[in-house]
Amino acid sequence: MERLRDACGIVGIYARPGEESIDVRQYLTLALTALQHRGQESAGMAVYDQRGCITHRVGMGKVREVFADMGQGLPATRCGIGHVRYSTTGSSCVENAGPFVVGDNAESRDGARPGAIAVAHNGNLVNGPALRARLPQHLLSSTTDSEAIALLLLLAEGATLRERMLMAFPLLKGAYSLVILAEGKLYAVRDPWGMRPLCLGRIGDIWIAASESCAFDRIGATFVRNVEPGELITIDEQGLHSEILVQAPRQTLCVFEYIYFSDATSYVNNRYVYLVREALGRELAREHPVEADLVVPVPDSSIPAALGYAAASGIPYGQAIIKNRYSDRTFIKPDQRLRQMEVDLKFNFVRPKVEGQRLVIVDDSIVRGNTMKRLVAALRHQGVREIHLRSSAPPLRHPCYFGIDIPHESELVAAGRSIQGVADYIGVDSLGYLSIAGLGRAIASVRHASRRTESVVAAAEADQAEPVEGEEPAFYEKLLHREFCYGCMRREGWPFDPLVAADESSPLPLMRQPSHS
Repeated sequence: MERLRDACGIVGIYARPGEESIDVRQYLTLALTALQHRGQESAGMAVYDQRGCITHRVGMGKVREVFADMGQGLPATRCGIGHVRYSTTGSSCVENAGPFVVGDNAESRDGARPGAIAVAHNGNLVNGPALRARLPQHLLSSTTDSEAIALLLLLAEGATLRERMLMAFPLLKGAYSLVILAEGKLYAVRDPWGMRPLCLGRIGDIWIAASESCAFDRIGATFVRNVEPGELITIDEQGLHSEILVQAPRQTLCVFEYIYFSDATSYVNNRYVYLVREALGRELAREHPVEADLVVPVPDSSIPAALGYAAASGIPYGQAIIKNRYSDRTFIKPDQRLRQMEVDLKFNFVRPKVEGQRLVIVDDSIVRGNTMKRLVAALRHQGVREIHLRSSAPPLRHPCYFGIDIPHESELVAAGRSIQGVADYIGVDSLGYLSIAGLGRAIASVRHASRRTESVVAAAEADQAEPVEGEEPAFYEKLLHREFCYGCMRREGWPFDPLVAADESSPLPLMRQPSHS
């Protein structure tokens, strides 16, 4: 309902010399369009030109608005990166739009200083403000973590970008999936906790790194594998090279990638998102059964969970709430009469489906509760007899510090309220949240569709172990804890305490003197 938003989507493409089967600029545009759900405020690209210099273009708006020319205004290229943004840190303005380019193209030619670096970043650093405060202030032109990462990589001591990465990355506390242009190469990096997704695909000898596999589907590429947590991928004329730069004791993909953020068709951490969402709905029906006439999703992200709930409960499924796909374009503001009717302009209702009926309304999550409260009032106005609300996410009680737009704790409807208190506030006859253990059980029920690495094999085999009778909740919570960040639901779900990490003061690596030329 009140949709959570992720920070960004990123993509990088590298075609070897002589490879002319695709126009990289057009393919970047198509891939970014497939990732548009991850950010709608700005879009940008950075590419190498024929001399090996980095050129970039950014703008406010959606991909097809910023790149109506399919990127043809940029130089023809074999390699480039792209970025779509929703601002979770920094204001929404073109100065904060990625990719970020720092340094001077000319400096790479003397061999003594690094040339330009372009960085596209998905995630959020909890110590970003502290890092920015200790960088040369005259070099800062935005308020984003992405620029801070780019400048650290530019200014840290080291003859190569890899050496500077080894100096800089241990300082980064938080979520960062990156695609980078530097030294004529394409780099892809994922933080050691693996909080934000990043994967590899290919078209013949052409390599693609992207936030989600749905970007590969859009451009006809084949999914190869995930970028592993802490892994550095280097792609150049010699091909692809991989190494683990940093390791963490625990992997913690944001669990909301399965619940809401990722496209339903994507393949994330070796599971198909759609199948996980169906499993969430089935588990929700098991935990919170009710007598009703119709299961209704809140469109569109809740549809798989509602289908799963209907299948497990035996209650018919129906799309009785229809989303107005052009509501974000309307310039008409509701007058006092419409406001008093509590009509939400985003939705229409199929009255014959709902009038006099007992409905199970399935939503992916409940954040502030205000929009759901208006929706419930509108359904009552349509003559609905009973409304039983079911959430395929556990209660959200804490803000997120790693790149998800979860509001301040005082704004979360579940913080400081009992479940009955939330139900009373929203105005429903009953309310059921999926439990933490149920979340773990649902995800574990979707077997890994691919076993490409030893870590995946081990995880899949562990998932097939059976819990001891009477200890099922602890068993499935442990499975969830092994693989995911769920600190917005329970503080123990964070990979580390973000409030402590934000205050930690680590010395910056030895820094080069920035060029003033």
